[in-house]
Amino acid sequence: MRKVLIFGGTRYFGRRLALRLADAGDDVTLVTRGEHTPPVAKGLTFFKGDRTSSSTMKDLGGQNWDIIYDNICFNPYQAKLAVDAFEGKVGRYILTSTMSVYDGGGANLSEREYNPFPGKYELEQEHDYGEGKRQAESYFFQRATFPVIAVRFPVVLGPDDYTERLVFHVKRALAGTPVVAENLYAKMGYISSYEAASFLEWCGRSTMTGPLNAASDGVLSIQDVMDKIDRVAGTESTFATTGDDESPLAPERDFYMDTSAAKKAGYLFQHVDDWLDRLIEEEVRNHK
Repeated sequence: MRKVLIFGGTRYFGRRLALRLADAGDDVTLVTRGEHTPPVAKGLTFFKGDRTSSSTMKDLGGQNWDIIYDNICFNPYQAKLAVDAFEGKVGRYILTSTMSVYDGGGANLSEREYNPFPGKYELEQEHDYGEGKRQAESYFFQRATFPVIAVRFPVVLGPDDYTERLVFHVKRALAGTPVVAENLYAKMGYISSYEAASFLEWCGRSTMTGPLNAASDGVLSIQDVMDKIDRVAGTESTFATTGDDESPLAPERDFYMDTSAAKKAGYLFQHVDDWLDRLIEEEVRNHK
């Protein structure tokens, strides 16, 4: 039985990960501030605390862990808290990172496009999301004495997506409201919340280290996404290049990753069509 700690395990793909690991027989501890109802299953226990608190991290560092999953580290200072707390206390550390580390986008981006090993980190400054994740990766890979994987996810969609990015577009189609997008044909990468949890579990059982891209096979433009919604909903979506509430799924240029490294290591990704079509059907039913 492995002893697993999860930061960010009470909702979305972190919740799915916690349930998968508990079902597999792991002893799983979730760190929670109590803001969300945690999952309940045999093998799950809870620690009341705050990921950004040095005292919480110090308390957790008083135990030994086989694996730590960190879904909510957003900057290098938070990375430092983990490195200081868990030196000599963890077998593997899996950081959830993001496609946004590839500043400016691009097509078929490989892990080499952002190398965190010589990257900078500034502990005392505030950072936007992408820069914060870049510097968090840099701190871990430069300072941690334990093995680290940084999993770079694209847009994660699922029925439990609290940001409601897909729901936003379903509602626009049903209401006949134009979708605001500057480029209708720029392709984006995606992964489902189910597969995100599956991939994180797989990482915990692998021996890999370093940055690792993870995404479903296939890429879609916002035109492709709306065409899928229209086929299910019987609508005919319209678009505008300017306006309020710009689509969060419409990059200015192609933005997707190469997943060859994960595939070479043995992971088989779903195709985006295999899960997104079903998700759209579900969301259209829920909001029609």
